[in-house]
Amino acid sequence: MDILIAGVGGQGTILVSKILAGAALLGGGRVRTGETIGMSQRGGCVVSHVRTGAVSSSYIPPGGADLLLALELCEGARNLPRLKATGAAVVSTARLEPVTAALGQEAYEEETMRAYIAARPRARFIPADRAARALGSEKAANIVLLGAAFAWGLLTMDEGSLLAALAQNTPPAFAALNRAAWRAGAEAARNAADDREVTG
Repeated sequence: MDILIAGVGGQGTILVSKILAGAALLGGGRVRTGETIGMSQRGGCVVSHVRTGAVSSSYIPPGGADLLLALELCEGARNLPRLKATGAAVVSTARLEPVTAALGQEAYEEETMRAYIAARPRARFIPADRAARALGSEKAANIVLLGAAFAWGLLTMDEGSLLAALAQNTPPAFAALNRAAWRAGAEAARNAADDREVTG
């Protein structure tokens, strides 16, 4: 399975890739990972590649991803062409405007981007940042998104391996928060009235 994780610096994109890779290894599988990082400390785009199975390269070829996990709406739209025609996408509705939009040089076309992503039949949206904020830390939005993707049946790793990899890759002080974020994402996905969008 080829998974692309996209976001901006500070959202925990690389952590998600480490959790997925760790879970694959714990399950006895083979995995390769790679990152493309653009000024990540300044809110630049960050794209992580996780490839399981017998693959020769760490990087997913254009149009080859089975799953896109996007931690920000614009990054979801930007990376959508990297998906297979049959690929699935889980996109956070978080809005982090690039500097050019914040300065008024470019428009942040939120509705246009949502419509573009929603045109894909296997695209789903979740307000991961809002759910994480309710738990006391917006930084846990990446784990909310991961929990939702698992609950929607889009990950091949089992829950035990994913949670074990989560614990291995995060400080013990955040264990309770991360577990709560995972549950919040999974419950939101399972309870969604519309299986393509969580609105709560």
